[in-house]
Amino acid sequence: MTDLRAPSRPGPAPHAHHLLLYGGDEQFLDAALPFARGGLAAGEPVFVATTRHNTALLRRHLGARAEYVCFAPTHWYRTPAQTLRAFHDKAHSAPGPSRVLGETPWIGLTGDEAREWSRYEALLTLALASTGAWHLCPYDTRVLPASALRTAQLTHPALTTGAEHRANPAHVPPERFSAACDTVPLPEPPEDRAEFHFDGMHQIADLRAFTARLALLAALPAERIDSLLICVDEAAANAVRHGGGAGRCTFWTTAAEVFCEITDPKGSLDTALAGYLPPDTSHLDGRGLWIIRQLSDAADMRTTEHGTVIRMRMKRRR
Repeated sequence: MTDLRAPSRPGPAPHAHHLLLYGGDEQFLDAALPFARGGLAAGEPVFVATTRHNTALLRRHLGARAEYVCFAPTHWYRTPAQTLRAFHDKAHSAPGPSRVLGETPWIGLTGDEAREWSRYEALLTLALASTGAWHLCPYDTRVLPASALRTAQLTHPALTTGAEHRANPAHVPPERFSAACDTVPLPEPPEDRAEFHFDGMHQIADLRAFTARLALLAALPAERIDSLLICVDEAAANAVRHGGGAGRCTFWTTAAEVFCEITDPKGSLDTALAGYLPPDTSHLDGRGLWIIRQLSDAADMRTTEHGTVIRMRMKRRR
């Protein structure tokens, strides 16, 4: 693997989405401290969402200036879609340029979860575009899997050591990276699944009753059932209004999750960016997929020659 900390031509630090590979506390502080201090000196909001250990390091070394830094609340990184929205909203609410140090939690993720967090990293570049936000992403080479480190070099347009910044020649455009994530086929539902076929908007109420009954039997908490029903409404309405007019709902559970899938056999959807970035408020199109990603714990969307599938997942326990 190329050493991203190798010397490079010095230059100014543009507001961008930077990857920092660090192998110890000293390397982390060499980049994080100037980043935070520079923002404070320039009067820019500084937001930090990192590990407990690195948060403590920054607080200790910033001293009294730490009180002017906003540190993320616990459980900031809930789902990729929700975290993407949170960083987007924070950057857009700043009156001018801002700085964010955000360290994605990679330890203990499944393959599916890691792929979605990698997609989040890629799309973060688009979410921050034109906001004046400078996002620094630290990756701890001591503990992170090699796959996460390799993928990080594809999802960040710039590299930094703290003192030096340069463009990343390995960077893949966010739209292309996200589209590649959707080439991974979804596992087939189990045989002990339940199905409901709907045809037209007049059957959406029956679809809701079908979903609510099974979610209740699966002991999904009441507020999660409400969120799931909204997601199912949006996915089914999308099939009726923009697809073939009819579809199938498939429901199954595992020990950890509830799965609900809407299949539109005649639908077509460009899934690379669908529902990830905030929709244009001037019209209603695109809001349904955005709502699904915000309310579910995960949503996989695929379009093949067999139509479009929107697979929503809810954790049975938060």
